Amino acid sequence: MEAGAALVEALVDAGVDTAFTVPGESFLPVLEALRHRRNRVRLVSVRHEAGGTFAAHGYGALTGRPAAVFVSRGPGATNASIGLHAAQQDSVPLVLFVGQIRSYARGREAFQEIDATAAFASMTKAVLEPATAADLPALARRAVEIAVEGRPGPVVVTMPRDFGDVDVPAPAERGPVERPAVVADTPAIEALVAALAEARRPLIIAGELARRADTREPLAAFASAIGAPVLSAYRCQDVIDNAHPGYAGHLEINPVPYQAEAVAEADLLVVLGSRLDGITSREEALVKGKRLAHVHPDPAVLARFGAEIAVLADVAPTLESVAGRLAPPPADRLAWRDQLHARYLAFSTPGNVNVHGEVDLSRVAAEVRAALPEDAVLITDGGSFARWFHRYLRFSRPQTQGGSPCGAMGCGVPGGLGAALATNDGRPVVVFVGDGGFMMNGQELSTAVREGVPVKVVLCDNEVHGSILKGQLDRYGEDSSIATRMGSPDFATIAEGYGAAAWTVRRTADWRPAFAAALAHDGPALIRLLFDARDIAPYGNEKDAV
Repeated sequence: MEAGAALVEALVDAGVDTAFTVPGESFLPVLEALRHRRNRVRLVSVRHEAGGTFAAHGYGALTGRPAAVFVSRGPGATNASIGLHAAQQDSVPLVLFVGQIRSYARGREAFQEIDATAAFASMTKAVLEPATAADLPALARRAVEIAVEGRPGPVVVTMPRDFGDVDVPAPAERGPVERPAVVADTPAIEALVAALAEARRPLIIAGELARRADTREPLAAFASAIGAPVLSAYRCQDVIDNAHPGYAGHLEINPVPYQAEAVAEADLLVVLGSRLDGITSREEALVKGKRLAHVHPDPAVLARFGAEIAVLADVAPTLESVAGRLAPPPADRLAWRDQLHARYLAFSTPGNVNVHGEVDLSRVAAEVRAALPEDAVLITDGGSFARWFHRYLRFSRPQTQGGSPCGAMGCGVPGGLGAALATNDGRPVVVFVGDGGFMMNGQELSTAVREGVPVKVVLCDNEVHGSILKGQLDRYGEDSSIATRMGSPDFATIAEGYGAAAWTVRRTADWRPAFAAALAHDGPALIRLLFDARDIAPYGNEKDAV
């Protein structure tokens, strides 16, 4: 069996069923093997390597399983690197296979050669490079194992061009890779139980590794049992039903006064499955001086914050271990929790922010939510426009929020493609993207058309790099903008050129019929939503204090 075919067989055996590629001549035997295995692996040819890794990110975030991405060396691999970085920061499993130069030319600055380990080690869990062709199938399986174990993340495997058609033994069948649970030791559980018993006002911060479907019930039960409010980490609003009496909202780029008050009043922060990224932790200001209990399966993450109670474990088994060992919450804690939930509901109700233009994104978000089933997947790209949807969309089902918590622009459209392939059950997938993000990877809408994936794209177009423009104006004055006022092409015409249906909306009143038509369309669709550049984000212009 050729090594390229053996690699594909190893992936099939490991349970990989979805792959993305920009095809390259350096891995032709792999492509041929994938052609023969179309009954087991769906291969999607994307328009740009970043689109491939972002699509794999969208797939892995929803399934917890890695998709494979196949790209060429040098420019192809570096194009793909933005998705690696996002997957690493967002704890999403992904395996990138790089068609490499011939093995004997390594280190000679051959055509398009890069040192894969030097290039990608800082943004992946591992870079695996075979010494012989026979190593390829074993490394393919090992890459899947590494991608899912512990804290999930991306792995890179190189494929030297001269290895692909070498005859090697067929890989042994070992069955699909299963992620081993990370379970806390008894002293850590005892310390957590003791800290919870001592706390007067515990506050839960739930993050990316608390979003798994199997964590949903334990988290809701834990929050109810201790009567504590729950703040979701950045872009993790689906960790718990937002109607749960403990839900206190989302830690966004813009600080929210009632949330800052809650953190100040808390005497124990219980961090569940969050790496405490810079936005969530307010560059660590959130946790400084606070008693901290931190549950996470990555010892490196735990070491960063020096929590008094550090629990090296997955969230679900940890919460199940403490269940039944907690005293009922006192009445004053329940009153505190309920008051925070009420303030969240007021904060996330449309109409509480002054709007300059003819489109009110808060009302658009509310109408989106009303028009969609609870299990629809809603994805926000990077960009300041997304804060409108973070504030006014509410989530009730697990793993229904997508996008990159690391804030990578351009992830939305390909991420929607990957999410739709992951669900594969007819649920609507709606992507919210800015004009800047769409110009980076919006061409993958043409991939959705070709593949018959009915993703719906809401393109929020204010013709500027919003947050940067606001920073310029705030700091240097009204005439200080440079490089941030972009102008826009006719995105609806571009979408139609790709083969998608398209609408343009200029007023809030026109939104509902356009969105209904897009949802009814049986293929990919785009709505260009024009809004005022002064309405950059729903903060700083509230009608009433929250």
